Amino acid sequence: MARIGTMNVTAEGYTYEFVVYDLNGPIYDTSGVYIFSKGTPNSQGGNNHELLYIGETYSVRSRLTPRHEKWAKARNLGMNCICVHAPRNINSRTIIQDRLIRHFRPPLNERINPFYKAG
Repeated sequence: MARIGTMNVTAEGYTYEFVVYDLNGPIYDTSGVYIFSKGTPNSQGGNNHELLYIGETYSVRSRLTPRHEKWAKARNLGMNCICVHAPRNINSRTIIQDRLIRHFRPPLNERINPFYKAG
């Protein structure tokens, strides 16, 4: 496990701090919102992140593994980072997840509802 750094993600007027890890993820366990991303170095010495998938879980250690249903697809798209935000109010996980998905429309967050239409 390697902690790479942090990134701030802003959507709909709210900013969330995510801790960025390599693909081993965090060694601690918590509930939270997570992002599978493709990080590429930028000129400021940090990384730009392409958000590939956004989810939420009660346990980052049990959820963020190669058994995750989007892991292989995310790896095929270049996933090299797992980003975790652990909100103080654990009941806000779904709200934060939905807000970020609406704003960023990650390619692997397709909707199951046949009446959902992006745009």
